[in-house]
Amino acid sequence: MSAIFEHINFSKQLIKIVIFVAIGFGFNASLWSQSSEYTMKAVALEKLSLFISWPPNLVKNDPSREFVIAVLAQTSFGEVLKDVYKDKKIKDRKVRIVNLKNIQELTDCQMLFIPNIKISELNNVLTYVKGKPILTISDTEGFAGIGCFINFYEYENKLRFEINQKGMKDDGFTVDYRLLKVSKVLNPIIE
Repeated sequence: MSAIFEHINFSKQLIKIVIFVAIGFGFNASLWSQSSEYTMKAVALEKLSLFISWPPNLVKNDPSREFVIAVLAQTSFGEVLKDVYKDKKIKDRKVRIVNLKNIQELTDCQMLFIPNIKISELNNVLTYVKGKPILTISDTEGFAGIGCFINFYEYENKLRFEINQKGMKDDGFTVDYRLLKVSKVLNPIIE
């Protein structure tokens, strides 16, 4: 009989701990949803890369070099990327994540994540990377229409993306038709 009461007391203690943890961490729904949203976007980067060919460039496409993802002024997403890609590869290359405070720190990367910034700042960033084999990605409404190549957005509780097809082609990227079929295509190329 005392074993039953000990089990009940232990269960009550465990419930108190769970409630304490829930109060401390669980009620911050935006933190949890932001983290899972970042994780989904981080994983999506690798999936998207399977259907995109970068402009031909012998140095940049060297499989012995790292695949670099730069994150502009968004360290929390950069940390999620570091966690997701610590043991994963993109395009058969080890992944390195670089957090940038401003675009002038950018030296070499294959992907650049651009957070919600002012339009004037976005234009400066896009001018800075124009003509370089850097896939620009954002998660801000309207950015793909302005010049980013890919923009994440949520629709019906699912992560979706827009593709600026003409912008990508103009900078030498090739997008597989299968990716275009599941995307919202902005500036489509009519052939």
